[in-house]
Amino acid sequence: MGKYIYQAILTSEDEGGYSVEVPDLPGCYSCGDDVADAAAMAADAAKTYVSLLLGNGEEVPKSTAREVPDGEKDIWIFFEADPSWIVTGPVVSAAEAARRLGLSPGRVTQMIDGGILDGYRDGRRTYVSTESIERRLAQDVRSGRPKRAAMA
Repeated sequence: MGKYIYQAILTSEDEGGYSVEVPDLPGCYSCGDDVADAAAMAADAAKTYVSLLLGNGEEVPKSTAREVPDGEKDIWIFFEADPSWIVTGPVVSAAEAARRLGLSPGRVTQMIDGGILDGYRDGRRTYVSTESIERRLAQDVRSGRPKRAAMA
């Protein structure tokens, strides 16, 4: 997994919040309600952008420092990225994944965060790849706490 740091330019919006651009990654834009939210959204957008480049075998642009236009702010965002961040193939909702796996939707989200299942969030919705569900079902994992080993 590669580690990356890029400069992001924040522009205050008239209706509130910030739009954010990562100039070294052409077309990489996001927005946030405040500086912290904009930074998190920019890091997520940049991570996705770089992961796609890596997955396609393309060169990742070098990070450069730029002059900040008047009235705008800059921040530096850090993230780690690799091609596995990108979910490909068919997906189902977290609720459907929970039904197939016999778990709660909350547990499915935890499994995505833990790297056990492949998935992503789009707004308030969570999606899980059907491939990772099938892989998990094939593991024959039993729910609950592991049994204690027999004392010899």
